[in-house]
Amino acid sequence: MYRMKMTALIVMLLLAGCASAPENTGAPAPKAASSNPEVPPEVREYAGSGDAWAAEYSMYVPEQGGKLRARLTARYEGGGPSPTGEVKYSYYGADIEAGSGGTVVKRVPENGVYLLRDLVTTEYVQEDAGTVELLLIWDGGDRSETIRLEPADEF
Repeated sequence: MYRMKMTALIVMLLLAGCASAPENTGAPAPKAASSNPEVPPEVREYAGSGDAWAAEYSMYVPEQGGKLRARLTARYEGGGPSPTGEVKYSYYGADIEAGSGGTVVKRVPENGVYLLRDLVTTEYVQEDAGTVELLLIWDGGDRSETIRLEPADEF
């Protein structure tokens, strides 16, 4: 029952956000070691992999200050050539802002990492780190994979 509800939610999010384009911005600021263990970390990261993809979702406050940012990246690890054309995605997590969209890939990224989403976000539950469900669709909709991203141990 949970799986059916989750699948329906992901499909709705995917359909609602297919027309949106990702915001391309600079790379996240490197992690700074905190000398005060009581100060909450400025980065929350999630990572996971499936049969064809490995993905990361991170939230951070830019080093120069400003609003909370979120970034979703994926690396193709399946057999055959890396995907080009449209790569669609949809993600959901209890402690993060959900989203969906797509990106058109004309050339495989030089470093192999597909930047799916980079945005300013305001929805974030500091004390509760759950998991992030990510659905990727590629090859003109012929292939798809759902990946569960787990929180990193560092926060």
